[in-house]
Amino acid sequence: MARASVELVNVSYWYPGSSKPALRDINLKIGRGEFVVITGPTGAGKTTLAYILNGTIPHFIKGGRLEGKIIVDGVNTKENPIPIIAQKVGLVFDDPEIQAFGLTVWDTVVFGPCNLGLPLSEVKRRARFALESTMLLGYERRNPIELSGGEKQRVAIAGALSMLPSILVFDEATAMLDPIGRSQVYEVAKYLNEKHRITIIMITQILGEVAELADRIIVLNNGEIVEEGETNEILSNYNVIREASLRPPQIIEFFYKLKSNGVLELNTIPASILEAKKLLKKILNSTPKPIALPHKRRLKFEEPLIIVEDVHYVYPSGQTALRGVSLRISEGEFIGVIGQNGSGKTTLAKHLNGLLKPSRGRVIVGGVDTRNTSVSKLARIVGYVYQNPDIMLFKPTVWEEIAFGPRNLGLSDGEVDKRVREAIRALGLEGYEEKPPSSLPRGLRKRVALASILSMKPKVIIADEPNVGQDWVESLMVMEALKEANRRGTTIMVITHDVELIAMFAERIIVMVDGKIIADASTREVFTNKSILEEASLKLPQITMLFEDQGFHPITVSEALEIVEYCRGEPRGSRI
Repeated sequence: MARASVELVNVSYWYPGSSKPALRDINLKIGRGEFVVITGPTGAGKTTLAYILNGTIPHFIKGGRLEGKIIVDGVNTKENPIPIIAQKVGLVFDDPEIQAFGLTVWDTVVFGPCNLGLPLSEVKRRARFALESTMLLGYERRNPIELSGGEKQRVAIAGALSMLPSILVFDEATAMLDPIGRSQVYEVAKYLNEKHRITIIMITQILGEVAELADRIIVLNNGEIVEEGETNEILSNYNVIREASLRPPQIIEFFYKLKSNGVLELNTIPASILEAKKLLKKILNSTPKPIALPHKRRLKFEEPLIIVEDVHYVYPSGQTALRGVSLRISEGEFIGVIGQNGSGKTTLAKHLNGLLKPSRGRVIVGGVDTRNTSVSKLARIVGYVYQNPDIMLFKPTVWEEIAFGPRNLGLSDGEVDKRVREAIRALGLEGYEEKPPSSLPRGLRKRVALASILSMKPKVIIADEPNVGQDWVESLMVMEALKEANRRGTTIMVITHDVELIAMFAERIIVMVDGKIIADASTREVFTNKSILEEASLKLPQITMLFEDQGFHPITVSEALEIVEYCRGEPRGSRI
């Protein structure tokens, strides 16, 4: 390994007032110029480790107990102030609004270089490089408040890039970006790593996208390093990934299940799509006949619950967000809305509960025109879970937060208690009932926000990026909670970038680009149409890419396993 860029020796940390360490006996060396991924479930200690690396702990978050030695690029973080550490370590947080603090995008991006005392020409050069790398050229005079969540995250990344630090830490920094946007950030990180020898520490739970980037993967759980190794070694270990509540890449899950069910013998499970395609061709062993996989058809009713007719919307700033959107939504549907950041997904959703009123066109909800109806009245029909949960949370305890809506509906105390307990159980919030929502991690706050809507049992629930901040187990729990509500007749609309997850649950997919709907069809029709997804800055599910050369189009791992059964002439379910 090259000379250490990061060295941690016996590092443990206790937050103020906590008897349990957030990190325990961490020993870690990261070589200069390495590209390392740190992963693990929610609460594993990943963000705490990031705070220790950039000096936030102990210089900003004070009162805790920090033990051990922390050296970053030759600087002892315990003995040096943040201004010195900041020139060594750049940190991009998981919450973009923490770092998008300037009145304009330009102000935010140049803030760091200006504080280094660099010449104006150098500040401008760095800022332009950072803006171009994050696809923000042309946004310089925009106010970050007006940007979408993903655009705000790119501003935060640009602010870190403009510093050109020797170590760059991404703390779930791509969580709010669409897949193409994430790929571009990864490319920038790799470029900085290869050309400038910047040490990259990528904290993420999206493992399938880092296989060809990272030199090493470090797995944290319960504040400890539980696994560490080369990227392919970790990614191909299905059990390690699942035990850490992480999502295995689809090709890893697919080949692991083939192996564990005796369909084939494998010494090493392929971690890259190219290796996987070669192996799949051998498994199928012949030119297969097409197999008709079922479309998940949307439910049809004579009278739609929601009608959107030729809706246009222009924000007060003059930005056009919707351009002639029309659709009909029936009772009992489960719909996914996908598209790149800024495509109009959230703007459309806010029209469905009256938070926004059309500049032109109309929206009919339950037979009522939203232009003539109050938001409070529409909220009884359409429950909206914001992308940022902090907009919704205001009560002193989790219990009171979830009970607020049902109480406002005039329900009895017994019915309120029943609904609160159901929502808490569905979203894994047991033990948090008396906690202040504001004290919880972002992922838990999002689940509290969703629980507060579930407890009201509206006819429609719109969830905007509900899986951000959740590990894989928690993501499945959130989606299962929504699916259970859907089984009871609730119409569900999920806004997401996660095509692989939404493919497992949605019956219908709406694709948006530049304020327009470019596709509205069954889940299979959309997720097997490469040109539509590319136009929306999205990618095919990994399992779909694996099979595309073989004439098949599965959109989930379970469908891919059925295809192997079919090609091998086995009765469905005989092995898998």
